[in-house]
Amino acid sequence: MTAALQEHLPSIQAPIARSISFEHGASGLKRALTLRAQTLTSVEFIKSRLCPLLGSRLSGTASDCEAKIVRNTGTGRLTIRYVFDRDVVVFGKLFHDDLGCRSFRVNEALWEYGFNDAGRYRVPEPLAYFPDHALLLMLGVKGTPLSASFDGDCSVDMISRFQEAAEWLAALHLATLRIGSPELGSDALRHHWAEDHVIKVVARRPDKANMIRDLIKILGQRVATLRSDRDYVLTHGRYNHDHVFLGANTTSVIDLDRCRPSDPAKDLAEFILTLRLFAFHTGARHSMELAGLATSAFLSSYLARLPQAADNLGCYWATFAFHRLLRCLGQSRHKCNANWEDLEKLHLQEINTALEYGR
Repeated sequence: MTAALQEHLPSIQAPIARSISFEHGASGLKRALTLRAQTLTSVEFIKSRLCPLLGSRLSGTASDCEAKIVRNTGTGRLTIRYVFDRDVVVFGKLFHDDLGCRSFRVNEALWEYGFNDAGRYRVPEPLAYFPDHALLLMLGVKGTPLSASFDGDCSVDMISRFQEAAEWLAALHLATLRIGSPELGSDALRHHWAEDHVIKVVARRPDKANMIRDLIKILGQRVATLRSDRDYVLTHGRYNHDHVFLGANTTSVIDLDRCRPSDPAKDLAEFILTLRLFAFHTGARHSMELAGLATSAFLSSYLARLPQAADNLGCYWATFAFHRLLRCLGQSRHKCNANWEDLEKLHLQEINTALEYGR
């Protein structure tokens, strides 16, 4: 922790102006993307720009297409779904920056490498990137989302599903592709307790200042032990159960915007933590038990192929859990459906479990 942060922690007052500015910025970005998307859902656009990309796969016309915004959370990404029929579904991802162009190159490189419809492990088929709209177009993937494993008590089938998710990730990490500049582990982790963010959280919850200070110290010491000379692999960047789709003999993964060379433990930690928090929020009595089984199945299958990834897993896992804890503490209590104390306890348990992993 920096000296400036230590000075401000005991007495900082809520930075209301900056919080309001951020909220207005996010909502403004959301509105701007919605306005831009109106053109992209028109019959004229579908006919002139989208239909030619589909060629013989298209049996109907542009007027048969149902175009709908399915995601726009204010993060600078908006997703449009174009449904021509049950077998022809296209997803368009609208960006507020130039990340869409890079995402297209990543998808295209992985598709050509072998993550295509000829193999078991796949990414969406990239159709085009329109720089005039900052729009990435991809065919929809087939299969059932991995998150559906928690819809019922089907632990045996669930184990095989999470093993498949691990196999896809191992295939990515074993690929010889390297796209983009490497992300150093220490850089990727320390920003999770950026000073301005911590100050905001402590301003809202001054009673947690000592706890936050102690955790930053512990995590900082752990991050300092990361090797800077280790070989990095091509990582997904946001690998979690919402992005994995399972077919009869296929596993497809979407949302490759943040794909870049990094420590493989980053993807493992993201997947495990997101899964366990998701299980908690379902509220089902057996969900946390299933999450434990899924975690074990996922890690066992993955580490059988890349055992070295276990070295830094605990560090990434704990740091990501701390970041989620900060976000939780920074929210208004009425926005959280779960019991507030139970949620805080869960995050602290995850941090402790992660720090003990592999020791």
